[in-house]
Amino acid sequence: MTTSARPVPALSDLSVTEFLTLSRMGFLPHGLVVGASVYEADTSSSGAQIDLWGALFGNAPLVRPVETQEVVALSEAVRAARTLAIERMRMQAAQVMAEGVVGVRLDVEHHLWRGNHQVVKFIAVGTAVGFDREHGPEALRGAPSLRLASGAPFTSDLSGQDFVALLQAGFRPVTVASGTCVYQLNLQEMVRYQGYNCEVAEYTRAFFDARETAMARLQYDLFSWWPAGHPDAPTGIVGMTVSENAHRPQLMGGPARNAVVAGSMAPVVEFTAVGTAIAPLAPGDPRRARQTVKPLVVVPLDR
Repeated sequence: MTTSARPVPALSDLSVTEFLTLSRMGFLPHGLVVGASVYEADTSSSGAQIDLWGALFGNAPLVRPVETQEVVALSEAVRAARTLAIERMRMQAAQVMAEGVVGVRLDVEHHLWRGNHQVVKFIAVGTAVGFDREHGPEALRGAPSLRLASGAPFTSDLSGQDFVALLQAGFRPVTVASGTCVYQLNLQEMVRYQGYNCEVAEYTRAFFDARETAMARLQYDLFSWWPAGHPDAPTGIVGMTVSENAHRPQLMGGPARNAVVAGSMAPVVEFTAVGTAIAPLAPGDPRRARQTVKPLVVVPLDR
């Protein structure tokens, strides 16, 4: 006597509303996909340094404070870890025969491990989805695949509702686009402002520069991977957000790693720009709405 194998239900972090919205367009979850990367950054030249010569033979402080500037090594480490994590998430989606990934969430953490190792941990999580022609609407059964020209699944941080609205508007997601800039701040700069009610100009300029740098890198990476003329060349970026995360002070390296001196611990502020690159649907794709999609005002009732 033989028994037929039961189908394994696909894991998903979609809400009920998102699941129903996607299923009405013929898309079903194929599983939760995760990509991760742990990356070490060489920040030995970015942190505070002990100036023994100045301390012994001059009036210089024992520890030279860090400058308010970008920690290039950390920015590059986050970029490399992000690329690896998203690509590994995409590979998992391909293994479960998905057309793409929706609802992608990006999470980055900075750790200082024993031995003065500055480590970046990057995680990308999303729900892999695929078009089910047997259970989808009859009018959409001839719709072309949304996979990229290379055959790889697309990635998107859009919700299920936004993903469907994008298709109806005549566009498709290509990839999650992200840019990062990590800054360290000189706490001793605040000493100059004690007793004054005024703007901390150096910090304001640093925050502005970091945001602009993060957004510029997003565009540079995106259009370097998919240049004009490529079948998946993006026509724009939607759902753009720029977030700011302040990490607790961590010693950035150098010979002062065991010193506990004011100014030797550099606060790290990370700016991340994230969005979804989009391209037009294939000509004649039935997912495109016959009439121009009008935006609706949606007010959540559970808040």
